[in-house]
Amino acid sequence: MAIDVHIHTHGDEESAAVLKALDQIGLERAVLFAVPPHRNDWGDAASSHRASIDQLAALVAADPERLIGFAWIEPTLPDALEGIDYAFEEKMLRGVKMIPNHWYPNDERAQACYQRIEQHGKPMLFHTGILWGLSDTSQYCRPAFFEIMLHYPGIRFAMAHISWPWTDECLAVNGKFKSNQRGEWTSYVDITSGAPRIWKVDALRKALAYLGDTHLLYGSDAHLPGGTDYAALRLREDREMLREAGAVTETIERIMTTNALRWLGLD
Repeated sequence: MAIDVHIHTHGDEESAAVLKALDQIGLERAVLFAVPPHRNDWGDAASSHRASIDQLAALVAADPERLIGFAWIEPTLPDALEGIDYAFEEKMLRGVKMIPNHWYPNDERAQACYQRIEQHGKPMLFHTGILWGLSDTSQYCRPAFFEIMLHYPGIRFAMAHISWPWTDECLAVNGKFKSNQRGEWTSYVDITSGAPRIWKVDALRKALAYLGDTHLLYGSDAHLPGGTDYAALRLREDREMLREAGAVTETIERIMTTNALRWLGLD
């Protein structure tokens, strides 16, 4: 069994179908992201986060132990802080997903959100690396920009996709967190695919050699239940690539389960 920390929703999924998909894939738990509040026509911005959060909360309520809901927060919308409070205080979601879409991670509006998330003690996942399908946005997702999170040591955050094509930069940034923070450092690398296999195996080998195996997380980037076959393929191939990169069974177990529990605060 594994824990997938990177699954998207469309907003119309049924809980029973998603849980069935987890069983078919071999997933113990999954982190599900809300629909982006800026992608749908939900009226004025003041209600956009609430609608997105309500949809996800209804989905994960069927089994909140296995279905771990992350609100998608867009800090450039005026109701971002309200959305964070609503997600955690009223809807009992477990974390936040963000994509720097024409804003940099050190944007003052984003930092206001980090402060609020830190107050709630919740984890975050950022898209990092090249960003497909959203115009000229990749420049905002360079891994070095996430050094700003050194100022928010109360947030355990993950950098998705190993920041491909800037995988070396991603590992360097995480190495900085490892060396600058005492005790348990707060940055994690989400190994969700994006990088072609030849780059990904190389990045995994470097990550294991440089960072060790305690801060790597598994994710598929799938949509469930429609992407069940894709998610199963990703799980199988990522295990293969980890072995190709030199990971032993205990290391694969940490990346697939143990590390995610610690990042989520469930250990």
